Amino acid sequence: MQKTMRIASLSATMVALSFSSIYAAEGGELVIVGNQEPQSMQAQVAHKEVNGIGLRNVIEQLTRLDPATNEVLPMLAVSWEQIEPTVWHFDLRPGVKFHDGSVLDAEAAAVSINWLWSAENSYVIRDMMGPQISAEVVDEDTVAVITDGVDPLLPRRMYLGGVTSAKQILENPDGHNVHPIGTGPYVFDEWKQGQYWSATANDDWWGATADDTYGEIYYDSLKVVWRPEALVRSAMVESGEAQVAMFMTREECDRFNEASGIDCMLKGSDTFLQFRLDYQGAHPLLQNEEFRKAIFTGIQWEGIRQNLMALSEPLAGQMLPSVATGFADEIGQYPYDPEGARAIVEKLKADGNEIPTIEVTTRLGSTPRNGEMVEAIGAMLGSVGIPTRIAVEEPGIFNPRAVSKPTEDRSYAWLHVQANPLMDYALTFGAHYSCGGLVSVFCDPDFEERANAAAQLVGDARHEALEALVVEGHNRYILAPVGLLQRAYGVPEGFEWDFGVDHRMIAVNMRETK
Repeated sequence: MQKTMRIASLSATMVALSFSSIYAAEGGELVIVGNQEPQSMQAQVAHKEVNGIGLRNVIEQLTRLDPATNEVLPMLAVSWEQIEPTVWHFDLRPGVKFHDGSVLDAEAAAVSINWLWSAENSYVIRDMMGPQISAEVVDEDTVAVITDGVDPLLPRRMYLGGVTSAKQILENPDGHNVHPIGTGPYVFDEWKQGQYWSATANDDWWGATADDTYGEIYYDSLKVVWRPEALVRSAMVESGEAQVAMFMTREECDRFNEASGIDCMLKGSDTFLQFRLDYQGAHPLLQNEEFRKAIFTGIQWEGIRQNLMALSEPLAGQMLPSVATGFADEIGQYPYDPEGARAIVEKLKADGNEIPTIEVTTRLGSTPRNGEMVEAIGAMLGSVGIPTRIAVEEPGIFNPRAVSKPTEDRSYAWLHVQANPLMDYALTFGAHYSCGGLVSVFCDPDFEERANAAAQLVGDARHEALEALVVEGHNRYILAPVGLLQRAYGVPEGFEWDFGVDHRMIAVNMRETK
């Protein structure tokens, strides 16, 4: 008999359950097979799960988000208060120690926060920031987090950044790149590059005795391995080599749900698939609004979403769903108009413009069937007279170019996943519509000034100001949304896992039932 596809529970009460006789005996190793190896083990990598799979088992943050309600809750900070428009005080949880035995106090927290968010280090997590962040000691148990502009989202933003050992940062900063030292339920063992990273349960984890813990240690150890091929990942669960296989396709989900002993676990996410085309400073024609319109309307976005993404939800011409602050009701997905796109291209050629070859790339393993998607995009653009080169690249090749700025001899586009766990367009504008955003290729100082001003507002005023910018960005053909991803995982039948829309691989929220 075909099974019904399991939907991951959003119930926050799952975390607080007393895991008794309904669960199998505790212990053993949890093996997660991911889609790609981390580029480093820095604390900042854990801001996106896909970049640092499972690292939040080792590294914790000042705050966390409730998986059911997305409410900001205590983690390493037990409370916080806005003292001034640009100053927040966070009261730290007493008695917490890093895995190297050093104490989490205000001085340690300040060192870690300043290291993580510094302009000098320029870590990729800065894509997720608004105003510049710094930290100072107030007293032994209170750290002040200071911004250079008003940021109502700061307690949520603290959820993105991990807090790691100040002792390591100050005495062995190179070690911070390869051996994370956090406060979490698992202590990092080793990173066997090219194969796996591993960790062991932390016997002294604060969450084991706290009333406001977010889980319970079930597994003795944790191992994260990586295989770029989706079929290999699912086969490892089928053979019992792993308990969780990331990012299965619709076809694999169907196969799992027809078999006995294994399941497909499916849930919507905060991650969208985005098409980004070079803009400011690129080949002159890429700054021509009509040419960009030809590209955006020469691609059948909904066909790609339905036929190739499969596990996805539609996006109405913008990067976030209707629950987001700044969502614009009056716009929709870019229409597919190949005749109109072809007419634009022909007119540009008749006016003496040479049509550049667009290099369309995607990152290997970042989302199922993305290679097929860029091939489809290339074929569609070719049919309206726009030549392309298609590439599916290893992270080591894709990532450096993705954060480099355009030049006049470059005509580059990417198809890649991006996340917005805060569901607020201020985060999207800071990352993708700003002159200084690490992955942004768009630069308009006036637009950025208005976006920064909107980010300081609250309530209806914030929503309306962000909404106006969403509409403007849509009409200027800055970015093309494809779809909001649903993520699918292969797991043993009866496997329990409570997680939110950002799909964090937290072992203390996972259990194997009898």
